[in-house]
Amino acid sequence: MIRLLNVINDYCLYLLVFSVTFESWDPFQLIGTYSVTYFATIFYLASWVPLISKNFNFSPLARFVLPLLLLIVIGFICSAINSEYVTGMKEAYNYRTLLLIVLMTFIAAHLYCKPHISSSVLNTYVASMLLVFLLVSLGNGVTYVNGRLLLFGENPNVMGSKAALAFLITISKLINNFSIKRCIIIIAICIPFISLTATSGSRGALVSMFFGLFVLLLFRKTGVITKWAIIAFAALVSGMLITYLLQTNPIMAERFLNTVETGDTGRNLLWDAAFSIIKDNIFIGSGFEGVKPRMFAYSGFYMKPHNIFLYIFIACGLPGIILFLIFLTRLAKLLFRYFKKSGDSLNLVLFVIVVFNMSKQGGSIGKILFWFFFAVLIGSTVHIMSRNELKK
Repeated sequence: MIRLLNVINDYCLYLLVFSVTFESWDPFQLIGTYSVTYFATIFYLASWVPLISKNFNFSPLARFVLPLLLLIVIGFICSAINSEYVTGMKEAYNYRTLLLIVLMTFIAAHLYCKPHISSSVLNTYVASMLLVFLLVSLGNGVTYVNGRLLLFGENPNVMGSKAALAFLITISKLINNFSIKRCIIIIAICIPFISLTATSGSRGALVSMFFGLFVLLLFRKTGVITKWAIIAFAALVSGMLITYLLQTNPIMAERFLNTVETGDTGRNLLWDAAFSIIKDNIFIGSGFEGVKPRMFAYSGFYMKPHNIFLYIFIACGLPGIILFLIFLTRLAKLLFRYFKKSGDSLNLVLFVIVVFNMSKQGGSIGKILFWFFFAVLIGSTVHIMSRNELKK
């Protein structure tokens, strides 16, 4: 019976991972409340119920999860201090982020208990992005709201980031184990991800894709001459591909040109306002619901600052940003140790790309995509730590 429950738990995880790329898709027209990912999350957490006592181990994850839980507490305290912004109890402690942290913990515990399924989890994510490409190519999931393009209910920039991550996961399989046959298959799989990135028009996604590829090649185990020859060839091919994309995608070309000529990332006004808010309120944040009102007061735009670090600093003050940096630092150290031990740089690359994309997207703290990757990175690598380190 336990074996059957474990199999169900595994397949519910695969279902959840497959749904991550459809986070905002509402095919049942339930007013955006119950997405595909919402139902998959319920099934996954329910599958844990009979297995918690046997499979769930919090101690190896505590040093990563506790700073995040304390961050939520700090945010709640700041919300209580700035109660004029609070419209409901759930918003006061950012219930969505809390739920995502809990979900991250369960996924990480799952992978810690069963490290052999880590590659299957990433392969499921890649398969899901291939389905996204197929559906978009057929015109499904493409909508316009107030003249703005949405892909499965999401900003195209977000979908571009998802495609870039899928590209890096796929191309790493070729870099770590090269063969001509493998090369043909993997390049064929990567083409849809490049196409999705180009369709999104996202500068950040394109930069993520090629920067990640460079790092994967840089840390590949091979001779120095061979390594730099491969990097030079990859740089030449990447340059030709980027040139082609800019020539055939006027929207992306215009956005890149604007960034190069003016230095405007499209978020400069928001970030300037965010820095001004932080300067005036360093220690005590506005609370989670106070971010948008304060941004409006300083910038005239009722929106979040499109940067995870600025958002947390505004919402939770100095204590909050310190806690978040502790979480990121501990994870970065773990991933670096894993790289030194295994020689596989994919996890480090994914970490950098995830943090980079969280630093330029609005509402990234509430997106399951990023917490899913944090869960994978923690759960698939924390086993290298000794028992004494885990107790600390």
